[in-house]
Amino acid sequence: MTSTASVSLSPLLIVAAVESEVRSLLHAADPPDASTAGARLGWPIIAISRSMTVAISGIGRANAAGATAQALTLRRYAAVLNIGVAGALPAGRLAIGDVIVGDESVFVEEGIDLPEGPADMNALGFPLGEEPWCSGNRVRGDAALIDLLARSIGQGIECGPIATVARCSGADRAASQVADRTGAQAEAMEGAAVLLAAHRMGVHRCAEVRVISNTCGDRLRQHWDLSAAFNRLDLLLGRLVELVKS
Repeated sequence: MTSTASVSLSPLLIVAAVESEVRSLLHAADPPDASTAGARLGWPIIAISRSMTVAISGIGRANAAGATAQALTLRRYAAVLNIGVAGALPAGRLAIGDVIVGDESVFVEEGIDLPEGPADMNALGFPLGEEPWCSGNRVRGDAALIDLLARSIGQGIECGPIATVARCSGADRAASQVADRTGAQAEAMEGAAVLLAAHRMGVHRCAEVRVISNTCGDRLRQHWDLSAAFNRLDLLLGRLVELVKS
């Protein structure tokens, strides 16, 4: 098992889709509106401290990749984390408020539809990235970082694949298809793009961390508790601040 002392998180880049996912960090920024030049280029980049920066990407994979690449062009970081809320896929073990640390972030739609069913990018012969950090549609998180996060965040933690979707699963069939194709317990809309951009920019210590805010499936039967998810995110981010300082 990797020693936490050997995993450097400073300086750390956190990529979140919306400000509410990192509200506790933004309130703690000194000064509150401190930002780098990157904020003028298209995606806000907020300096929380000398050892931690937040990029607010906006929703979706294009925004996530652009914001991550922009931030990594402006400064060199030891680690990159994509943090936010996610939906729990069917047949998984996750409940609202639980945390999942992604050992893989998986692009769902990329690939080709064949007569026998959908296939990933390997079937097309056009890899998204290089081994060992990318295979087919799967972008791997850093094992040492995942180990540190899993042992440091607290109870209610799962490790496993997280699906990165272009379209959220608002029907039971769609949610089941995402789970079946990826083996994921949760879906969100940015993770694989953040990790792919980080790897391509040379930062391989990266991972996706999500708090479950809702169930997936039939939209009318979904259960939501954003307040509980954001409260758990606040606790998680507080722990990250401690880890970066240590």
